[in-house]
Amino acid sequence: MLTRQAKRRTVAIVGKYLSWIVIRVCILVIAFILLTVTYNLGAFEAFGNESTQAKIYFFLQSIVLSFGAWFFLSLAKKIIIPVILIAVSPALGKIVHDTHYVKKANKSVTQYLTYTIYIITIGLLILIWAYELVGTWFADILGNGLVIMLTFILGLFSSSVLGNVLGYTILGGTHEFKVGDRVEIDGIYGDIVDCGFFFIHIRNIRDEIISIPNLTAMSKEIHNFSAMGEVALNVPVTLGYDVDKEYAQQTLIEAATKTTGILSPPNRAPFVLLRELGAYAITYELNAYTNE
Repeated sequence: MLTRQAKRRTVAIVGKYLSWIVIRVCILVIAFILLTVTYNLGAFEAFGNESTQAKIYFFLQSIVLSFGAWFFLSLAKKIIIPVILIAVSPALGKIVHDTHYVKKANKSVTQYLTYTIYIITIGLLILIWAYELVGTWFADILGNGLVIMLTFILGLFSSSVLGNVLGYTILGGTHEFKVGDRVEIDGIYGDIVDCGFFFIHIRNIRDEIISIPNLTAMSKEIHNFSAMGEVALNVPVTLGYDVDKEYAQQTLIEAATKTTGILSPPNRAPFVLLRELGAYAITYELNAYTNE
């Protein structure tokens, strides 16, 4: 889940190298088009027979594609790896809290990503220069691997595992709540202490930590009391008919006014409603507002 700050950093990185990307992409595309058009127009006839022409064309084409592989390597170092680090840093910060270990983990991730990019680049160069030898074999592996990967992805989509991860992304993107907010989700009331990839952890009034799957949170109503500037509280009180109604209402309002955190007149004055006239007692409802 990318935060607003992470999105701004990503846009800044891409914007910094945008002209660098556009210029090199245009050069590669133009060079490839010119080479192909020149070969198709028969400009290579001066080099000999068709077999020789094809070899020269393949050689020049391989050089252009090699520059494309070099461009991918440079692009990965300048943009892809930094953006991945920005994307994983929020999740990494929740797992590792010590600053020293966070830096160490970022360094390790950078190294692994760099090694992966180099391996991909070497594979591309081998495929470019030895396509006739490994092309068919590589295509078979790629095709089988793609089928396996798609099957795996579809399996994840049909499971609650990926559903919880997607829920984490969606809830984070919509900013429904954050750590420290007081919420009620699926009948569970308390303070959010952690928002993970799979669960939301809430501490209730009994100081118990309750885990709610992200998928469940998405399908239930979320009451975020911390998102409101003021919260209305109501307390039912049952008193007998022998208690004077005006005295009861005045006493309840005075009790609310003396309570710490309850807002005072004139904007949000406490008030009392008569909710039920029973056979032997009256049910009053004391209403008050708090911004805590």
